Amino acid sequence: MSPAEKNILKSLVAVAWADGRMESAETSVIEGLLSGFAASDEEEQEILEYAETRRTLEEDIPVGDLSDEDRELLFANAALLVQADGKETLSERRVLIQLGLLLGLEQAVVNDIVESVRRTSVRPRA
Repeated sequence: MSPAEKNILKSLVAVAWADGRMESAETSVIEGLLSGFAASDEEEQEILEYAETRRTLEEDIPVGDLSDEDRELLFANAALLVQADGKETLSERRVLIQLGLLLGLEQAVVNDIVESVRRTSVRPRA
């Protein structure tokens, strides 16, 4: 796993904690990304242990270490994370807005990513 991928995963942990708790669906998304990023067993353990402690957007996202591409990838995965449980709350929308601002993304990019994720997310049946 590259340092950029590790930064993205740690940042997603902060996004997951933004509502004050880490849900199992959010943990599953992070575990899926660990697999997608070909994390070693040690890297996986490091990230999962990191996720056990509450994190914040302002303190735990290394914005200065993220390239423009990393920022967009982080935001896209954050939008997916918000959809992990099949519903998007007002609080989660606020987190995405805050994250977009923190990452310095243009509003059009934020809107495009969020709408794309909403269109492609599978919603559980009621």
